Order: sequence, then structure tokens, then C-alpha cells
Amino acid sequence: PAAIENWIMREAEIKRALTHYLDTSLGIHPGLFLEELQLSGGEVRADLVHIYDMHCCEIKSEADSLKRLIGQGSRYARVFDRITLVTAECHLKNALPLLPPWWGIILVPEVPEAGFKHVRAARPNKRHEPEVLASLLKRDEALHLLTEMGKVRGWKSKSLYLIQAYIAELLTLPELKNNVRDYLLKRVEEATPQFSAC
Repeated sequence: PAAIENWIMREAEIKRALTHYLDTSLGIHPGLFLEELQLSGGEVRADLVHIYDMHCCEIKSEADSLKRLIGQGSRYARVFDRITLVTAECHLKNALPLLPPWWGIILVPEVPEAGFKHVRAARPNKRHEPEVLASLLKRDEALHLLTEMGKVRGWKSKSLYLIQAYIAELLTLPELKNNVRDYLLKRVEEATPQFSAC
């Protein structure tokens, strides 16, 4: 039918379907996703991130362009443990030469009844940069972390950029990764509706 021939999943639809797919296929830590996660002072937003695994999914629907992919990818590589491009089949040929070999690739369903198709699995990233990783922290989170470390004195009036850079200097990369992930997990918890028993 013509309706199916013209069927294209938009980014919002892809996000919903992808979240459900990853939830049901991962199974271990369901529901731990953040959308439009800002890094580098909001210069870049990650489409969908599974926080427990720090796995970023960059979505390129059929209607999207690949022009920004290299710039986005270089920033994501400084932050996330794994990265997967989730894209339409029509972009695959052009996207492959742009991607590092450790990126995963998942194809978006082409017809309503089809499922997501794995082209290759994401492998661990080893190119983290502490300053960019610290840029995931919001001001209240960064100041809270400094307070817990006993290092907040003189920093409450500083710019967020300077505070984030200071935190990146204070902590080892494993410590920074754990702290950033913990604060992001708290954001997921705060964004999840809490239902009390009647």
C-alpha cells in the first residue's frame, strides 16, 4: 500500500521505539535513559543515552542529514563508553566511511511491522577527555560534588566552565566517570514519576 511505501519514522518516533527496544533487549537496567543530554556547554546534545552503560545513541532518521555527524562524533568520543549510530538504511553507505570502527550501527525499521536491525555492535571507547566528561555536570551537581569533597570554598561564584574544569583536575578519570554517572542516574530517578501505594 502507498501508506506503507511513504512510511518514515521521525526522530521522536525512533526514540520511543528505540527506548522500548533497548529496554526489552538489555533487560538488566531498564528505563535508565536520558534524552538530549548536553555536553560541552550545550554545543552538542546526545539524542539518547543509556546512563548505566554510558552508551550514546545518535539518531539519523531518513529526513536527517549526515553533515554534523563527524563533529558530533568527535565530541561524543570524549565522553561516552560506547556509541551507536541509529540510522535509516538510506544513510548506511555514506555513514560507514565517517564512523570509527568501534561505533555500533543499528538500522531503523523500514516498514511498521519490522524491528531494529544490528549491523555491528559498539565496542568500548578509550578516548575519554576529563574536561569534556565533567561538562555533563550541571551547576548544582558540580557544586554539590565539590562540597562533598571539601573543595567548594571560593568556587560558588565561579563560572560553570571553570568549576567543571577544576573537578576534572581534582579527580582521576575512573573517579570522574563514576561521579558523573551517579549524578546522571539521579536525574533519571527525578524524571521518573513516583507512584505511591494506596
